[in-house]
Order: sequence, then structure tokens, then C-alpha cells
Amino acid sequence: MSQNSHLAAASESNSGPHGDRLMNVIFGLVAGTKFLPSNVRAQAIQKLGKSRSTSAAQQLLKLFGMSEPDIQSDVVAAIRSLGGIIVEPAMRQLAQPISSVQRVAAKTLAVVGPEAAPALELLTQQLGSSVLELRVAVLTAIGSVGSGAADSVAQVANHLASDQIKEAAAAATALGRIGPAAKAVVPQLMALVGHHEKAVRDAASTAVGKIGPVTRVFVPTLIEQLEHDDVGVQVATAQALGKMGADAEKAVVPLSRYVEHPSRELRQAVMEALAGIGPGSRQAEEGIARCLDDRDWGVREAAARAVGQAGYADQVTVRRLLNLLSDSRGSVRRSAAEAVGRLSTSAESGASDLVELLSDKYQAVQLAAGKSLGQIGSAAAAHVDVIVALLESSDHEIREAAAKALGAIGPLASKTAPALIAALKDPQPSVVQSAVGALAQMGASIKGDLTLLADNLSSQKDNVKIATLQALGHLAAHAESTVDSIKICLSDSNKTVVETARATLEKFHSAAQAVTPR
Repeated sequence: MSQNSHLAAASESNSGPHGDRLMNVIFGLVAGTKFLPSNVRAQAIQKLGKSRSTSAAQQLLKLFGMSEPDIQSDVVAAIRSLGGIIVEPAMRQLAQPISSVQRVAAKTLAVVGPEAAPALELLTQQLGSSVLELRVAVLTAIGSVGSGAADSVAQVANHLASDQIKEAAAAATALGRIGPAAKAVVPQLMALVGHHEKAVRDAASTAVGKIGPVTRVFVPTLIEQLEHDDVGVQVATAQALGKMGADAEKAVVPLSRYVEHPSRELRQAVMEALAGIGPGSRQAEEGIARCLDDRDWGVREAAARAVGQAGYADQVTVRRLLNLLSDSRGSVRRSAAEAVGRLSTSAESGASDLVELLSDKYQAVQLAAGKSLGQIGSAAAAHVDVIVALLESSDHEIREAAAKALGAIGPLASKTAPALIAALKDPQPSVVQSAVGALAQMGASIKGDLTLLADNLSSQKDNVKIATLQALGHLAAHAESTVDSIKICLSDSNKTVVETARATLEKFHSAAQAVTPR
């Protein structure tokens, strides 16, 4: 019997409260034994996460305290699975007078998030600890509670003045996560946007943005701070303005003065800020357009994003943007593709370039191109013959991108339905699901192909039948003629096929009720 089988058999043979407690101890020992295979240890941790008991919580606290890289991600996932169940054991540990033990408890509560609210009073008490690492862990835990930690704002803000970089940054981050309830301390955070340490500046600027609309009154102050003689402060200031969104529209022109600054970091921060401000950044279009040709790829990527978020561009800017679809950097190509989609018909001349990107070596670029093809509409429909041919590619990521692109184009690509129906037999699940989604997006326009789709239900392969049933479920309002074929699947030997057929018929029933007059 394999080690995995032993674990499963042992858990089944020890039921009841005492048995569960014993098994959790065993699972904890297995998970903490370094010489055991990683998959066996991971399975033991997963069982602790599913146990829903305080004894499992105690074991996970011990494992979290080991700080062992091989199991940390599994332990974190299990703690999240337990949620509020682990809060009380963690609070008991936090009350112990040993800083290393308290730190593990605080880090555990930080993973739990909002459900850790009952521990706030105890956490706040630990902010007075003489141990820096504990204070940082506690600040992180308080911030993870979010808006529920509003009563702790003043105590957290006291640590903004710390001369310890990690502590001041942790306090700023926590206040940002608390959100609008921390509006009273925005002036203190604003002061830190000009801090001499980057970590503190970044945390403060992010927090200012997260606290929300109340920060708009500080826009003039931030505009003045853009003229600071420290580039790092200017970067943090631009970041803060960008995170305020449309509330920082008055800063567009001042920001645009830095589009040709010698600092690459500042040029990029300005572009990201203008992207964050959105449509209001149109008045900086000329400066943004120049940055589309910047020598630094990070600036070009952010500039493309700014064009897309502005939602408007003249033809000169559009031409510069389309040039980035063939940029040497994948992230720039993706950002440009996304921007073309947002500009919609203003950039429809880029349709053929987007089709080429469906074969890009990076999937993120492929998917961005496919989505944008759908957004630019009829111009993309002229290229469906080229796109559908990509469903035959030997690269499953290209096949997936092609299916998603056809779905995004929607009814205008309805003539490709037979090819998408054939794609339901693809060996790659992600391609199959993309084809299912594409057929669903085409809706009533593929009514003439429903018989061909239903023919798949006679396949010998269960996965093909399941995918076909899912597609028919999405098309329930238009596919009444396929009901008899679906009902045959109710007697299938595969349980999942039967369950999917039932769910599909239920969708047909709901669709029929929706159109029945009352």
C-alpha cells in the first residue's frame, strides 16, 4: 500500500472526536517530517485544512512556525481553508510571553484576514512589544482585517513615525488596507510620500490611493511635491496621484511636464499615473504619444496602457500604438493589444496585426489580442477565416486563443461554428472550454448548427459529451430541438455525463419558463 493510501485508510478508520484529534496529530507529524515525499506531506496538510477542528488548527500553527519553504504554501492554503476556526488557537498563542511564538500567531491571523477581527484587541496590545519583527507582524495582521479594524487606526498610525523602515512601511500598508476608515491619518501618510526610504514612500503612496475619494483635497499638495528635487519622491508622488484615479484629474497637465524627464523610473510612473486617472488624461495625449516611442520598454508599456485608459486617440497616436503590436517586448505587445481593444473602432485598422498576435509566443499576448478582436467588432469579422484556421495549430495555447477570439467576435463569426463544434473533441481541456464559451457567445446566430452540435452526444468519449452538454446548456433558449438527444444521456454509464445532462435540462426548463407568458 502506498503512503498516500495509508493516510487515506487511517483517516477513515479513526472517526469521532477523539479519533479526529489523533489523526490531526498524525497528519501534523507527517507534514512536519522532512524526509517524507513532498506529495505525502502536502496531502497531510490538505487533510488538516479540511478537518474544520481546533486540533487541526493547533497542528497548522506548529507547521507555520517551522517556516519551511517546502510546505509553506500548502500550510497557508490550509490556514485559509480553516478560516475563523484557527483564530481562537492563534489568540491563545498570541497571549503567550514568547515573542517568536506570538509572531507566528500574528502571521497566522494575517493569513486569515477579516475573520481575525476577534483578535484585534489582543493584537493592538502587542504593538507595544520591544521586538521589531513582532510589531511588523502585528501591523500586517491588523491591516488584513480591513475596514473591520477601523478602531485600531490611531494605534497603527503611531508607528508611521518609526525610524525602522519595515515598521513604518507596515503601518502605512495596514492603513491602506483599512481603507476610507483611515481618512483621519491621510495627512501623516502624505508626509511619508516624500520619505527618504523607497519602501516607506511606496507604501504611503499606495495607502493614500486606497483610502479613496477623501484624498482628493490633497491633490494640490501632491502637485507641488512633483517639483521635489529627489526623483524618488517625484516617483512616489506620481504613483499616489495615479492611485487616486479620476479625482486627480487636475494633476494631468503637471504630470505631463515630466514625460521627457531623464529618469526612466519617473517617466514610467507618470505614464502609469495618467493611465490610473483614465479619460481625464486626454489633455496629455501629445506627451503620452511621445512616450509610445520611448527607448525604455517599461515606459512604452505604461504609455500604451495610458492610451487605452484614456479611451481616445487621434490617428497619429493610433499609428504609434499599432507599431507597438510588433514591439520586441511581450509585455509591451500585450499592453498595446489591450489598448487597441479599448479604442475599439478608432483602431480597427489594427485588426490584422491582432490576428498575427494570436500566434504570439506568450499566451498573455495571445489572449489580449483575442479579446481586443472582439472589442473592435466588424473589422475583426473580416479576418475570421484566418482565425479559424488557427484552431488546427499544433500549439494548444494558440488553439485556445483562436477559440476565445472567435467567441469575442460573437455572432459576426457564426460561420465558424462547425469548426468550434469540432474543437469540442480537442485533447486539451482549456481549448474545449474556450470552444464551449465561444459557441455560447454566438447564441442564436448558430441555430442552424445545433444538429451538428447534438451529434457529438453520440461520441464514445465522455469528455466530448460533457463539453457538448455544457455548450447546449448555454444555448438553451435556442436549442429546444436537441432536448431528446440530451435526455438519452440521462441513462449514460458515466455519472458526470448524467449529472451534466440533468443540469442542462434544468437550464432548458428555466429558459422555457422565462419566455412563457404569465
